[in-house]
Amino acid sequence: MKKGFSGASGFTITELMAAIFVFSIVSYSLFNGLSMGDRIKGRANAARAASVLASNEAERIRSEALQGIEPQELTYMETVSGITFTVSRRKIYTQSANIENNSVTEMEISVEPQSRFFSSYTFKLVQGFHQ
Repeated sequence: MKKGFSGASGFTITELMAAIFVFSIVSYSLFNGLSMGDRIKGRANAARAASVLASNEAERIRSEALQGIEPQELTYMETVSGITFTVSRRKIYTQSANIENNSVTEMEISVEPQSRFFSSYTFKLVQGFHQ
């Protein structure tokens, strides 16, 4: 007599396909979650680096003011944490330029990453100094 497959154990093709489908959905969800976390971390690192660059530039302006040097407009590029930024500072001319014989200069510090994936950051600094 021939032995049949009636008593054979194992998975059917339908069960295997269902298991593969469920596994792929779970894997896709995990991958999206991890990649979103990486993007958020990258943006946070870019914001931190931009803040540090702007803070350094504000300290340079303050240092120039203490030395009696009027801050000038300038633009330069700097790389921090693998991200290249364009840092620029410019004077903002206002109506009230003189307050009680002190020269008050309002400066705008702009930090723009060269990557399109990150936002640009703008900081304003009001600097008063004697001439």
